[in-house]
Amino acid sequence: MLGPSLSPPTDRDMNNKRSACATQTQILHSARIRHMMVRLRKLNELAHLRETRFGQLYPRHGLSLLWWFAHECVEIDDDGKMIAQYDPEHRDFGFHPFHNSEGILPKTDQHYEMGNLHHPGALPHFVTRNYDSDVRESNADRIVVSVNSIWNDKYFKKIYVTHHLGQGRFDEKSTFRISQGFIKIIQKMDWSDFIGEVKIQQQRNWCGRR
Repeated sequence: MLGPSLSPPTDRDMNNKRSACATQTQILHSARIRHMMVRLRKLNELAHLRETRFGQLYPRHGLSLLWWFAHECVEIDDDGKMIAQYDPEHRDFGFHPFHNSEGILPKTDQHYEMGNLHHPGALPHFVTRNYDSDVRESNADRIVVSVNSIWNDKYFKKIYVTHHLGQGRFDEKSTFRISQGFIKIIQKMDWSDFIGEVKIQQQRNWCGRR
């Protein structure tokens, strides 16, 4: 006895198959983004920051930028909220929207970045002094914040550090979240002690004289 004959797939069948494949691709992409965000490391202490090599080595400015930011831009209230001392929307100190085009950070938050020494705003000299427009690494470090509001106060929901690669691209493997507790640690340190604790000593090759 002959089995039922197989008819060729219709256009509708093919469209349904393509739609299912597209949906699966979108699901996988969304899962990848969520997985990537979950994997962002949170830095809680000085040793964690040193391990990431953020702001290392000369002429990068990220360590001085982070110390200044913790001291001048954040006040932690009795409820543990990180109150913003300046509103990023006003673009003080070079704050401007972080577009998050690579999906490194949560899409649900509004983010702002600062630290671009091409447009430093009023950043202090000890942060900007090694900047050289011809040396990309002298302008590689950024701080990114997400902002929320309570009544008339703005507070930082999350704080990140990241490495700018140029052309609006950021290194997801060099993006880290800074905990509220770590901000408090930095606030208790003066600049020289902070730099001394986290800076990796740069080795130099010395050439002997003849």
